[in-house]
Amino acid sequence: MGDAVPDLSTVTITEPGDVPDGVAFEDAMAELEDCVDQLESGEVGLDEALRLFRRGAALQAWCEARLEAIRAQVEELTGGDPEDETSS
Repeated sequence: MGDAVPDLSTVTITEPGDVPDGVAFEDAMAELEDCVDQLESGEVGLDEALRLFRRGAALQAWCEARLEAIRAQVEELTGGDPEDETSS
């Protein structure tokens, strides 16, 4: 209630550790998709493209680490690999 997570658009993200604690995975993915969309548009200058690329790479690494952490928790709770559970 007291500690608000900053809006991702106000945070400089160039490394996975730059993503503030408490950011929702969905918000980070939306920001990553926005970076990709801007880069694919071809309408940004070189410096902005580099900034977007660094931000996107950091967000991707953070999202992948978050997914891996959740997968490990599911595996711990179910006593096995979650992918093995769905193939039965």
